[in-house]
Amino acid sequence: MRKPQGRLTDIFSLPEDESGRPQTVLMLDRLTHVPEAGDILRVADHTLPIVQVDGRRIRACLTGCKMAGRGSIAVLVNKPSGDLSPLAQHPDRLWITWTPRDELPWHFQANDLPTFKRLNEDWNAHPNDVRLKIEQHGQMLLAHMRPNPYVYREYEKVPEITVRFDGCARYRVTPVNDHGWYGGQCRFSGLAPSWGEFYEISGDTRDDMDPTPWTTMEGSGGRHFHFYLRDETLEVKAQDWSMKTES
Repeated sequence: MRKPQGRLTDIFSLPEDESGRPQTVLMLDRLTHVPEAGDILRVADHTLPIVQVDGRRIRACLTGCKMAGRGSIAVLVNKPSGDLSPLAQHPDRLWITWTPRDELPWHFQANDLPTFKRLNEDWNAHPNDVRLKIEQHGQMLLAHMRPNPYVYREYEKVPEITVRFDGCARYRVTPVNDHGWYGGQCRFSGLAPSWGEFYEISGDTRDDMDPTPWTTMEGSGGRHFHFYLRDETLEVKAQDWSMKTES
């Protein structure tokens, strides 16, 4: 089983707590999981129970991609800083692991992890007002939405884009939003490179881990398309996809 890991970036001391115990803060980034109070941190030859975790701002995922949007985190331990400070001087940034007190997500125990290919390289859905509308036409599924004009300026005067799925066998819209994704409620939290993107996922997509029912259509496509939108997630099993702008 994989252990969660992160990179040590800095160490500094705080005044002793009310019980007279030393307090040291370890700054971590590039996390594959978010530690919690009670987890056991392993730093070089030190075994340290985590007393408090503050901030959840930047992470990495098991696929090695950086998870943008949420900075580094601070972990508090009851250990004199003098015993730990030299570890922060490691020239290549010291990697650490920890043992969680609670059960880890499924992908820490899986041998074959699904792979993610981002499909929306030069466009995306609106970050604040998607207005998702679904249409079914035999084997064709149409997903209408507003584009993102802030990152992709060429869409400033485009009121709507349509993502078309041909040979669609089934689809569903799940309630996973950004809060759920960052909070670990999605089966791909900590595994997908980033929230808010459109992916094709290959391998075992563990569809049974989300209870949202599927809507069956007439196609037979088996490719798994996964679009993280503002307030929900669109999952589609189809043969192919395309995107066009609506004037």
